[in-house]
Amino acid sequence: MWTIYSIGFLTILSCVIYNTVRKKKSQVTSKFSILIHLLLKLDKKLVVENGSNDEITLFSSNIRGSIAIFLAQYSGIISVIIESSTIENISQKKEWIFLDNINQYLIFNHILNDLKNLNNSSFDHQILKRLVDKSNHSIQKIILSNGYSPYNVAQSLFVIAFSEVEKINDFQKISQKGSFEVLFFNCVVTLQKSDSKQQNELWDQLVALLIFYLENHNLLNQIKDLEKLLADRLALYGEQIQQIKLDPDYNYNLLYDYFFLRPLSLHSKIKSKVIQTSGLSRTMQSAGFSKIILFMIADIEEKLPILQSLIF
Repeated sequence: MWTIYSIGFLTILSCVIYNTVRKKKSQVTSKFSILIHLLLKLDKKLVVENGSNDEITLFSSNIRGSIAIFLAQYSGIISVIIESSTIENISQKKEWIFLDNINQYLIFNHILNDLKNLNNSSFDHQILKRLVDKSNHSIQKIILSNGYSPYNVAQSLFVIAFSEVEKINDFQKISQKGSFEVLFFNCVVTLQKSDSKQQNELWDQLVALLIFYLENHNLLNQIKDLEKLLADRLALYGEQIQQIKLDPDYNYNLLYDYFFLRPLSLHSKIKSKVIQTSGLSRTMQSAGFSKIILFMIADIEEKLPILQSLIF
């Protein structure tokens, strides 16, 4: 039976923790000065447009279009969002979340190797290629590390959960709200596989990280009752994950509705009639969605033993 005790108290406490931690961060420009310096090399016209303790924005406008880079830090993680818009009005967006103790040259290398695969972007691909080649060579001297430690367990779980969100786009393009739902679902997957004695403490921290994600994407003001949403989703997704593992004929329509049709909805129960008439009515489509969900869960659970062997 999937249960988390004192869930209401923990959700409220997590909101308090979130606001407290945000007031205690060092300047992002000092902590991530190396990464900012490297990102400025992506385009010769990139400049620091604005910044604060929490975040910084880089922007450029060139003959191919415009580039915007947003860095935000919170409690052991760094978020990097890059938006590219071409003069042909082709827009692309890519997001990464890393543990903040990862070598910043490795972070830049990861970002570069993802950007080089973007088609129809406003980046100069010759510059990207030179940067990739130079970066690939330079990191050979760096000791690779996943950054996991006993001091950032929740952050590590969050990064693992986020790393699998992109899989849903392989099935169907998902909205920012829907991405939050998938991220929440993945966080619950990691939580259920964690040491039961630490679950309440980890949930506190995971909720604070989820709130950061909402704020970072300007979604907080679209939620009428944040505490209710968080509590409902923890119970809902926890039960659904258990059913998926126990029932080979599990109906994935409810998850599809929350990921694609009703993200951030406060209603945790959907009537069967709604499920039957949802966008996931075709057998082939249902099979594709269920396959993606199962792959996502399997990949998350495959990554967790590496973390658990170091911590639990």
